Amino acid sequence: MSTDSARSPSQGLVRSRLITSLDVRPRSLGLVVAPAGCGKTTLLAQYADRVDGPVHWLRIVPADADPARVLDRVDAARPDRDNGLLIVDDLHLIEGSPGESVLLERALGLTGEGLAVLIGTRRVSPLILTRHEFSDSVVIDAEQLRFRTWEVERLLRDVYREPLPADDVAALARRLGGWAAGLKLYHLSTQGQPLPDRRRAVATLAVRSALSRDYLTRTVLAELAPDLHRFLVLTSVFEIVTAERCDRLLGGGDGQAALEELERRQAFTVSHDGGRSFTYHEVLRGHLTAVLTEQKGESGAREWHARAGRLLAEEGAALEAARCFARAQQWAEVHRLLDAAGNAVAVRGLDPWSDLLPSWFIAEDPWLVLADAQHRINEGQLASAVPLLRRAEELFGAGPGAARCRSLRADVAAWLPDAAHWRGHWSGWLRTATRRHPAIVVGEAERLTGAEDVLVRATASLLAGHVGEALRVLEQQTWADNDLVGLAGRLLRAAVAVARADPQAVTAVAAVGLAADRAGLPWLVRLARAVSALSGEEADLKEAATVVEECDRLGDRWGALLAAGCATLARSVRGGPEPEQAARLLDRARAVDGGVLAAWAQSLLALAAARARVPDAEVEVRRAESTARAAGVPGAPVLALAAGMPAGPGRSTALAAVHAAAEHAGLPRTVVFAWLVPEARPSATAPRPAPLTVRCFGGFQICLHGEPLNWAPLRPRARALARMLAMRAAPVHRDRLLDALWPDTDPATATRTLHVALSSLRRFLDTQLPLGDRETLLHRDGDAYLLALPPETWCDVSEFRRAMARAARHGPTDPRALDDLRAAVTAYAGELLPEDGPAEWVVAERETLRRQAADAAARLADAALRGGDGTEPAVAMAARCVEIDPCHDAGWRTLIAAHDRAGNAAAAAHARRRYADVLVSLGLDPSVVAGAPSPAPVTGGRRIPLPRSPRPGSAPDRTSSGQPA
Repeated sequence: MSTDSARSPSQGLVRSRLITSLDVRPRSLGLVVAPAGCGKTTLLAQYADRVDGPVHWLRIVPADADPARVLDRVDAARPDRDNGLLIVDDLHLIEGSPGESVLLERALGLTGEGLAVLIGTRRVSPLILTRHEFSDSVVIDAEQLRFRTWEVERLLRDVYREPLPADDVAALARRLGGWAAGLKLYHLSTQGQPLPDRRRAVATLAVRSALSRDYLTRTVLAELAPDLHRFLVLTSVFEIVTAERCDRLLGGGDGQAALEELERRQAFTVSHDGGRSFTYHEVLRGHLTAVLTEQKGESGAREWHARAGRLLAEEGAALEAARCFARAQQWAEVHRLLDAAGNAVAVRGLDPWSDLLPSWFIAEDPWLVLADAQHRINEGQLASAVPLLRRAEELFGAGPGAARCRSLRADVAAWLPDAAHWRGHWSGWLRTATRRHPAIVVGEAERLTGAEDVLVRATASLLAGHVGEALRVLEQQTWADNDLVGLAGRLLRAAVAVARADPQAVTAVAAVGLAADRAGLPWLVRLARAVSALSGEEADLKEAATVVEECDRLGDRWGALLAAGCATLARSVRGGPEPEQAARLLDRARAVDGGVLAAWAQSLLALAAARARVPDAEVEVRRAESTARAAGVPGAPVLALAAGMPAGPGRSTALAAVHAAAEHAGLPRTVVFAWLVPEARPSATAPRPAPLTVRCFGGFQICLHGEPLNWAPLRPRARALARMLAMRAAPVHRDRLLDALWPDTDPATATRTLHVALSSLRRFLDTQLPLGDRETLLHRDGDAYLLALPPETWCDVSEFRRAMARAARHGPTDPRALDDLRAAVTAYAGELLPEDGPAEWVVAERETLRRQAADAAARLADAALRGGDGTEPAVAMAARCVEIDPCHDAGWRTLIAAHDRAGNAAAAAHARRRYADVLVSLGLDPSVVAGAPSPAPVTGGRRIPLPRSPRPGSAPDRTSSGQPA
């Protein structure tokens, strides 16, 4: 049916990058514009499959040029309610007709009524180009629809179930230009054949097959006038087509008009520079080349290519001219042009030449051998690139070409196992950072300049574990879009964003992957696919595993290591990894002689062994600590310490040591907590954990047997009501609830709304928390309401308040008070209900609890420093204090004193700088930091006071009371 409320079947590979790009919001319009066979309808169907609301299809037919008919069909296809999706396919069939104008006008009207509208067409209608209402439409074009190499690999493997080796996949993608219909035609022509025959089909791929030739003739060329068809055939010899080139080749005519008409018709002709130059799709060029040979004969076609080559050589386009002469089989001219422009050949790699030149020619030309080596480097096949570079050097004999080969060979060989250290190139500094002492490389890399210096320092900081410093360095640099350093810097920054759950990270990673694909860097494309695994999502972890398999098949050992590392690291903060996974990662790191990465892998193995209760887990922990120290990796021992966290009385001291090591290394506390949580499981003889846990610090969460409740069914006000009741152990009066949640609503309406919210919350809790025979968890006490949690429930706010109360009862000199303060600081995982922002009902309580937690941490730090427990517990608790309250004067002074006593001058200086930054932000004189005395005994409320008259432009973000220390 042309009008169909059912979903159109979506076959083929689902490409999430396109689904995400096409995200059409309600009241908006999207366009998928591309020539025939690019996968427009498939994408529309796949997008429709992911829409929750009603979806209706309208497939245009030529009869819809009648405005009355098409209007009736649009209204019949309109979804019955708002937030639906209307898909209009094949709009080009009525291009320029009254029906098209009426349809587009109606589509705009539907978006105004709350619908989303998607249009698939081969050409952009002039009406769309001239109406400003369409200016903010989402557009997917042929370039975006083009299948990338990795997508071709997945299509063959997962959809067609007939995979090919990686080299054949790359050749297939290159020769078909990622054209969806071409890939389908290849599959149809080779379906069921054995692998050798399918590989042979790729090697001899041409569009002379009956299937592809018929498709192009029927869908593209049949619409063209004879003179336009002739123009296409004769100008197909050019890779970059311009009006001037066409007119010179043809001896006159209006090439610009012809090219613009071809682009308007979407005849596989596109311009990326506003019409100054054009390109024909590779599949179309191959077909036209075959037609040219049929029309002119073999010798005539070769002469035509030679004519184009001479024209291009005169213009100065040496490489394109060389490829024309290669098609003309004039090898002397090819050699001459390669000698003149060989440097550009080496930069681009062998891809543009592999289908044109015989193997004997490539093996004899030094520039092409160098290009072959560059191709291997771009694929991550470093070991196979080295002998090619040596061969190219021999062919050059002497001079700049040979020197270039030697230098590049040194750069590449440095990344092989047991190679000599090499710093003749910025990549050599990175390689050094993967072996030992990355923190030293951070300082030494300042000898470099520009973006290379930033990339090396940021990467080395990450290898050392100093995530914050790496991110600070990365954010300071504006990265280029098309060179290796810029793309690597962008990917590194995006990877950190993925790990931090930044909502924009997915888009950033996808953009880097596409840019790396355009730059001809397949190894970086694969790595971009793998870093998404840092999100921990199962689909991303599977994609990383696929990348590891691809890298193993290709011989990209570093790519396989990094992809596996991303997945293993992501699992480490989510209860994993399995010991076998960590052991394989360790083997990969050792195989490439990556001592720093091996230290991280060994620590991950220790963590995995401890979590899995492996009998020799303690051996792995000690081995991890030793490996990390030997490699000079400050962050890796934190993992090892977390893995070896003891139970019982020594746990608090060990916990302090973990946090002190993390503070020294610069690791985020959230990651450290994630590594610790799985090890906090009680032993078989310990009490069972509470079946119900309530967390308000750091974010609201209620878990039943460890599984968090899904609050999505409740409206926002009902969820806020739950949070307000959960943070208090006592009944909350109705008037207080009304004032907090419905302050601007008249009393009668607010009361009714409160009753509705209470009713929905009660039903939700009774459904989600079947904890026995209790009638309900939500109790009413007169005009007040109470969240009556079962006695065995663990609530972080209640635990914090009880611990602080016990500490106050015991008095400051009672040793039991310190245990209570530790319990309070442990319960305080972050500020109270951060999701409620500056809501008046939470701000005061949030500030009170925050100050109490900071004071507790400061007292523990002071006690550790004065009591001879060592400096590490003091550092950990003082760091925790200033993390909770950056304006806590006693916390800063204790942190500085603890670092000084430990002899860690660098850490003390760093703490002084941070303390001074806080003072400056408050408009205070930072010079007092340099002579900061040892801290006096901590009492509540010792915070940095605000000046009476702040400096102009200062904007303190909080007020505090108390006397200066």
